[in-house]
Amino acid sequence: MAEYRLTEDGGVIRSDGKSIPNSLANRHWKEYQEWLTDGGVADPYVEQEPHWLDKRLANMADGGYGFIGEQLDMLYWDKKNGTDNWEKHIDKVKSDIPKA
Repeated sequence: MAEYRLTEDGGVIRSDGKSIPNSLANRHWKEYQEWLTDGGVADPYVEQEPHWLDKRLANMADGGYGFIGEQLDMLYWDKKNGTDNWEKHIDKVKSDIPKA
C-alpha cells in the first residue's frame, strides 16, 4: 500500500506524487482512509528549502545576483568609475550561497 503525506494546503499526496482529491467516490481516497484506519500516519507538510540556484537567482536585496538591469547598471558604473564592484558582488553571492 502507498505511503501518504500532507500538502501545504492541507491536501493529501501519495508517495508516487499523485494528488488525492477529497472525494468519497475516489478509490485512492478510500485507500487513504483505510490506510489511516490501519494506523497509518501521514507525514506532516514541511516547507522545502529553496535550491541554491533559486537563491542565487534572487534579486540583489535578497542576496542574489539580481536582475539583468541591476547587473548591467553595476557594470556600467564600474566601467565608468574604474571599479570592480560587479565582480565583488558575483564573488560574494557565490561564497554566501555555495553549490550544494
